[in-house]
Amino acid sequence: MKKTILTVVSASAVLFTLWYMQFGSLTENSGALSKTGLSHPLYFAIWGTLVFFGIYGNLLYSYKKTNINYKFKYLLCAVSAIGMILTVCCDFDYAKPAEYLLHCCGALIFSAATGTCVFLLFLLNYKKSRMFAVFTYIIGLILVADFILLLIFKENALIEAVPVLFALIILPVLNVTNLFKEKEYASR
Repeated sequence: MKKTILTVVSASAVLFTLWYMQFGSLTENSGALSKTGLSHPLYFAIWGTLVFFGIYGNLLYSYKKTNINYKFKYLLCAVSAIGMILTVCCDFDYAKPAEYLLHCCGALIFSAATGTCVFLLFLLNYKKSRMFAVFTYIIGLILVADFILLLIFKENALIEAVPVLFALIILPVLNVTNLFKEKEYASR
């Protein structure tokens, strides 16, 4: 039942993100998810809530499923929650410098804590299967590429959404399938 609920929340977050992105340009700064939030604050709050619970519900379940018992995941979850609250509650408005700074700090905190938590899940399971190893590299590549693109092009909906959508898809796949289990072959 828990896996079903987590999968539904993640799927809802993916669909809502894709729908929400249509309010702005995917590749321009004016279409950044936070900028769109200025004209659609309720949708932005719903988006942030769905994304946070979709990712962290599945993350915490994944850590438990894979028997990774380090307590850092709770710290990263709490820090990330603070980041998302700041992101959603403070406007991305240059005319309000304090709110703008808190918003940007919150987005950075959420992104860094969540990216770290997702990457560590796969890294700590690296030796358990080839799929964990492959996805450790894929996640690392996505995070580094996204950071570089963010520095070059600044924020836009596409750069912001790719790692979020990837996490919202791969974590439920990990939780509900056997894709990440190493196949055992009979000895000959």
